[in-house]
Amino acid sequence: MGNLKAGEPVTIWNRNFICILLISFILSISHFCINPLIASYALHLGASAHIMGLLTGLFFGVAFSMRPVSGPVLTKFDKRKQMILVFFIGGAANIGYALFNNISAFIAFRLLHGLQYALVGTLTMTLAGDNIPKDKMASGMGIYGLSSSLSMAIAPTLGISILNLGTHLKNENFGFTSVFLFAAIISFLGLIPGHFLLPEKKTKEEILSTGAWYKNIASVHAIPMAVVMFFIYLGWSLYNVYIVEYAKELGISGISSFYTVLAIVLIVARPASGYLTDRFGLTRILFPSLIIMALSFIIIGSATTIGTMLIGAAVASTGFGAFQPALYSMCMLSETPLKRGVASNTLYIGIDVSLFLGPILGSMVYDMYNYSVMFRSASVVILMALVVFFLILPSYYRRLRELEEVDIKPGLRLVSKKGSHG
Repeated sequence: MGNLKAGEPVTIWNRNFICILLISFILSISHFCINPLIASYALHLGASAHIMGLLTGLFFGVAFSMRPVSGPVLTKFDKRKQMILVFFIGGAANIGYALFNNISAFIAFRLLHGLQYALVGTLTMTLAGDNIPKDKMASGMGIYGLSSSLSMAIAPTLGISILNLGTHLKNENFGFTSVFLFAAIISFLGLIPGHFLLPEKKTKEEILSTGAWYKNIASVHAIPMAVVMFFIYLGWSLYNVYIVEYAKELGISGISSFYTVLAIVLIVARPASGYLTDRFGLTRILFPSLIIMALSFIIIGSATTIGTMLIGAAVASTGFGAFQPALYSMCMLSETPLKRGVASNTLYIGIDVSLFLGPILGSMVYDMYNYSVMFRSASVVILMALVVFFLILPSYYRRLRELEEVDIKPGLRLVSKKGSHG
């Protein structure tokens, strides 16, 4: 601790980090209770398969288009005020979904919701990274991922249950309206932990040192991680969007349990892999995790029963949960503390593009073949992520040495022996 600089966190469990965990949990509840239903809602409004894919991806396309704004804003302005703003935007978008039941309105409020996502993903990740000790970065990121895992365990089932209850009480349109109003209420609850975040203490000199706005859109050092993320989320988007409709095609009931299993395994995998990454290094965790994730798409694509689907969910979340803390920590440690917002913005550029293209490409494969082929073909995409990760390791290692030379000591190394930290 002798090298600890003023203002750096001493422990993971500080006030801001706890607030971020609550914020991430609330945001994820609001998001995951409606996300698995977006494709079904688009079909309910009369959309074709192509339009369904476009509408589900539109959310992330808008987020991507806002990255030239979100990166500089994150670097220049107070993050606490930004957090309060994004909760208002999310609540307004969900109220819009509830009140206006047509394709045109859905597109308009999907655009607004995409604006919220453009800000909130990088915002929560950066705040988490700012409030984790460097030598525990992967462990902290694993705990940070727990909040969304917990919400994923209950939110999809909750959303589907509210939809079914509303449909039973009145009709399907009332069911969807009920889900959106619930998501709006949950979103506004996020204002409470957002209010308790400590204001930032950046000086004018520190803000000026980050450079002109265009220099804060993307970090060249985080681009390699963004490319890996692109391929991973290209496949993962299919689980988010098409599992419910895939189950309907197969005649499988109780598919909400897919998301429950997915989340329960993530609850274990994320913090465990974060700890193991800090202890043993990136390569020993990331390589096997991506192979496991690729295998999950073959299992899901070959499924004919709910049991096989749940096995696939467990395998998928084991791989996904194991890689995520490691790659997030790589992103945070590739930049100086003042530019971490730029690094996370870069990472989300890769995520946005893949989550926009994933549903569209998936719908094209579905039109030509079926859901089974669509899921099995995604395993190839994950293997491409594995190849890219292998290629970027040397440049990442060089970047760590550069930061060490200017006395910024990252808490993560590529290969760690006997439990030592880099």
